[in-house]
Amino acid sequence: MIYAPSRGTTLSALPQAIRSSSHGPFLLWLDDLEGFLGKDGLNPSLLDSLKRLGVAIVATMQDHLFETYANIQAPETNAEHDASRQIGNRLLRAVEPIRIGRLWSANEIARASAASDERLTDAVTHSAVYGVSEYLAAGPALLQSWLSAQRVNGNPRGAALVQASVDLARAGFRGAVDIDVLEELHTRYLPDPSLRPETWSEAVAWATKVRYGVSGLLVPGEYEGTWRAFDYLPDSASRNKKDHGEIPDFIWEESLHLCPDDDDLWRMGMGAYMEGRSQFAIAAWEPLAESGNGSAASNLAAIFSEMGDHEAARYWRYIESQDDFHSVTIPVDPSAPLYDNKSGEVTVGQSRDGERLRIAIHKPGLGVRHGVIAGGKAVGKSNSMTLVLLGALSSGKYVLWLMDWSPEQKHYEPLKGTGVVDWFVGNNTDSAVNMLSAAVRIIEFRKGKGGYIDPTAEKPAIVIGIEEAHRLFNQSSEAAMLCLQILHDGASAGVSIFLTLPDITLESFGGNAELRAEVITNDGHWKFFMGEGGLSMLRDAKRIEKGPSIDDPFD
Repeated sequence: MIYAPSRGTTLSALPQAIRSSSHGPFLLWLDDLEGFLGKDGLNPSLLDSLKRLGVAIVATMQDHLFETYANIQAPETNAEHDASRQIGNRLLRAVEPIRIGRLWSANEIARASAASDERLTDAVTHSAVYGVSEYLAAGPALLQSWLSAQRVNGNPRGAALVQASVDLARAGFRGAVDIDVLEELHTRYLPDPSLRPETWSEAVAWATKVRYGVSGLLVPGEYEGTWRAFDYLPDSASRNKKDHGEIPDFIWEESLHLCPDDDDLWRMGMGAYMEGRSQFAIAAWEPLAESGNGSAASNLAAIFSEMGDHEAARYWRYIESQDDFHSVTIPVDPSAPLYDNKSGEVTVGQSRDGERLRIAIHKPGLGVRHGVIAGGKAVGKSNSMTLVLLGALSSGKYVLWLMDWSPEQKHYEPLKGTGVVDWFVGNNTDSAVNMLSAAVRIIEFRKGKGGYIDPTAEKPAIVIGIEEAHRLFNQSSEAAMLCLQILHDGASAGVSIFLTLPDITLESFGGNAELRAEVITNDGHWKFFMGEGGLSMLRDAKRIEKGPSIDDPFD
């Protein structure tokens, strides 16, 4: 039984209560130990009594308080506090402290990144700056401080200042901004004068004050006099758009005028497109495309096609074609191994700056991953699938089960010719159902037996690669349901499935809405949207994740 008293609770009667209890064993949890020290709280005599009763005690204490209580030479304050400190000193000398660092280990970050909770994945994104625990613990409190400030005797001007900075970040400009810019912008957010806004200097002091030992609502930038919103605030606003409203046009315009770098322009374009603000997406991506970025040109071609401006779309497709990097040939360094045994990642290409692009087909300690590669004809879907399969094969810890549902039956010819494919099925419905049924039976066996979360040469994982899976799903609802079961249960049993599709419409999933939702909305599944249609698929995926909304600009 765990007993977790509130701060200041009298603990002296605890031994007697434990002796008369029929429950047990007991664990005493004291969060913020300093709040329990004293003659009526935890002291050496009570500690001895609890130890004799076999009570396990776990307590927490912040670093600076630990140093205060552990240092007997620390300056005295008042008699009561000094007595508490003396007791704390005696207790701390009797224990071996376990120090928990601010920043999580690489393995902890890897496990957290696979979580489906957006708050945790957002925290991981910023874990190089803030500890994950700091972000999660301080973030909600800082958010509440901001939201509750718009009231009489509150800080309505400070709240408007923070709102301006938050909306700049939501628009994609994540850098710090000169305080003079924020001063000008914040006036557009000021509430009714009846709230009696505080002075500008008071607003700045309130917004930049460090709270909870972690951060202010605004955090300083690299250069003096520049500030940006604490990351949790725009992250939360993006997750809860109904509570925070749309990003105003003047913020999009200001973001574009702030001389953002290429990364900012890319984010702004993507954010604007997802919000249905195509004019700002065009303004963000045009300078990138004109400087030779074929990906931006491809996105512009997609936007103008949606708008019905086919001449402009043709122009941007031509610009895209001039970018040697932006082609269906995936750049891979043949001298580098495709599979990383430590991370479970496969190299599928490289970015413009030469960084290797990797996807995890296995998360150590969590199981294998599933994926979908979607895009139109001749955009490189099969190349990407082949790299995934070759990476898995090169590890020595996977076997390949492959299906080719294309009319030409050509996708797996190179692999089939090498004899490395354990099971191959062409476009035959009965054979496909037999393969998927066998995979489900293996999952059931392995889950009962255990020990298949991490693939090994002795207990290899199975990766099922299905080319043009939409043809299978439209011929067999049974096959679609079997794939859904594999997606649900295969990860911990070492059975993975990868699909190629032309798009993510319901038709491509054989009309099976549950299968589509599982593929698209599960953050544990890898999704790669390719070609000109990739932009709209990314938007559609977000719509599927959020569900239908009367506020959706695309409905």
